[in-house]
Amino acid sequence: MSFTSWQYAFFLPLIVLLYWPLPRLGRMALLLAASYFFYGMWDLRFLALLLASTGIDFFCTRSMVGQREARGKIIVTTLLPLIWLGGCSYFCRDHVSISAASLTAAAIFPLLFVPLHEWIWTWSLESRRRGFMWLSIITNMVVLIFFKYFGFFAESLVALLGSVGMDPGWTLPNIILPVAISFYTFQSVAYAVDVYKGKVEPVPDLITFGAYLAFFPQLVAGPIERPAKFVPQFTKAAVWEWEHLHAGLRLLLIGGFKKIFVADNCALIANYVFNPGATPNAPWALLGIVAFAFQIYGDFSGYTDLARGSARLLGIHLSMNFRFPYSSTGPSDFWQRWHITLSSWFRDYVYIPLGGNRVGTVRTVVNLWITMLLAGLWHGASWTFVLWGGYHAAMLTAYRVIPGLGALEVATSRAKRTGAIVLMFVLTLFGWALFRAQTMTQLGVWLHALTVWAPSEDWMHPALWLVFHIVPLILLQVATWKPRDEAELTALPWPVRGIIFVLLFVAMVSSVAHEQEFIYFQF
Repeated sequence: MSFTSWQYAFFLPLIVLLYWPLPRLGRMALLLAASYFFYGMWDLRFLALLLASTGIDFFCTRSMVGQREARGKIIVTTLLPLIWLGGCSYFCRDHVSISAASLTAAAIFPLLFVPLHEWIWTWSLESRRRGFMWLSIITNMVVLIFFKYFGFFAESLVALLGSVGMDPGWTLPNIILPVAISFYTFQSVAYAVDVYKGKVEPVPDLITFGAYLAFFPQLVAGPIERPAKFVPQFTKAAVWEWEHLHAGLRLLLIGGFKKIFVADNCALIANYVFNPGATPNAPWALLGIVAFAFQIYGDFSGYTDLARGSARLLGIHLSMNFRFPYSSTGPSDFWQRWHITLSSWFRDYVYIPLGGNRVGTVRTVVNLWITMLLAGLWHGASWTFVLWGGYHAAMLTAYRVIPGLGALEVATSRAKRTGAIVLMFVLTLFGWALFRAQTMTQLGVWLHALTVWAPSEDWMHPALWLVFHIVPLILLQVATWKPRDEAELTALPWPVRGIIFVLLFVAMVSSVAHEQEFIYFQF
């Protein structure tokens, strides 16, 4: 169920109407049921992993603070994935296929987790706390690595062996990537670490924690929320305010405009240029990468606004994830403006634990490369994503060690600042080529196209189409500039806001026929 589907247009108002009259725990139960229904619409089988992650994190974090749950409760909770898969295989056998391997894994899960959980309880206090943290982290990361990266590493190994004349004769399994696994796994890891460090108290009941981890507005593609900010919004009942309605609808409208009018129309050009069979020339190659730059921005920032708007209707505040990223003056500035919750996650849970920038220039550069390569790999199991991460690591390194570039990023004069923005935008465009290319071969085709300057003018009409769909976004953001939030319109008078809302709605509705899937759903 996509945010821009007609089903969601009925689903969200229904949940909002049912939500507000209920007491806090009733709201959490409703959110849990709604979130599982929302997630199950993608694939019923994926819910088994979410149930397992919920149980692991809940019991491990409660144990970190000395709260020992009843053994029977742990057993029943860890059996839920098996019960769910068994029910799906029986009642939904005509619609979904449950493999024997999945049922076996679900059956083994409680047999491993329950004894291990009890054994860690026998350790000394600090060792026990650390043990439960690592049990939560390792279990979640193993699941993520298996579903997202096993096939990638296996295929890479087969290709490597094949390059030296060896054929292992392996038949690689077709592993389906569960929707949202990268997002909720990172949120789970942050929760376990922050409970261990005492930054947040663990959620006291399983229903509330389940609603927190599976919260449907941000489950599928973020933002990746910090527990210290997010958890209290579930453990304390929100109070109704009309601003929840106003802000929520405003964010939904702006998000829909970015996604449907901007991103989906830009996608028509980007998809044409990066089609596996395409042979573009230089103008088309440049047009395609500019189109993709605004497609991915409109797509993901639009999704974030839709998520924030949906959550705000329920009295829950989600983090801003974008802050005019194409006005960045350098790579460090870019990562403070683009996918802010992911970049801050890698900063706090990878870069700083490695030593950050407190360990000398060489170690700092190494830490940057490790962090950015992992960030690239997080986006997808492909060497093009690894290259994209390495490319951004190289930019961060260059701006750090080359004095002229570093000074340009923090320049205050208008001329230098404008030059810095133009330079960073061009560098970002090349990075998006690495990101968009699905294979190294496709990347090579795009790079070769830059050298082909054919005397054709067939790109001019698509260029005008692109300008028509990009300029309104730029004008909207310039007109509504607010340094701390690019989706706010509150600074404008009501008549102006009303006109903008009408124009946004008309533009959005006029482009519904070109609707595309959200890009970040694949991550």
